[in-house]
Amino acid sequence: MRIISASMCVMFCWFASLQFNDVDAWIWITTYGLVAALSAAAIVASIRPRLRIPARTLATTCAVWGLYLLGQTTGKWWDGEIEREVGGLFISSLWCVTLDILSTKMSRSD
Repeated sequence: MRIISASMCVMFCWFASLQFNDVDAWIWITTYGLVAALSAAAIVASIRPRLRIPARTLATTCAVWGLYLLGQTTGKWWDGEIEREVGGLFISSLWCVTLDILSTKMSRSD
């Protein structure tokens, strides 16, 4: 769990760093930064049980936001900004769900 969480933390920090040239950079940097922070927090066993509500909230927010943006896509997943944003939101949502599930299971076994 620690290695995977650390890897995901690095990945989401990288996602955030790619946003600095975007017009609405602050919202993407904040979103990816929050996911990176949850990933970093998951490394510490004593914090894991407290991740459930933030992970669920962020997973739901990213999923709903991604579904909203999905209606604006053109289907050019390799070439469109909206498509990349939808992909990033769904990756964020799936990882937050994974964090919720794994954090619950791991905290029970600690």
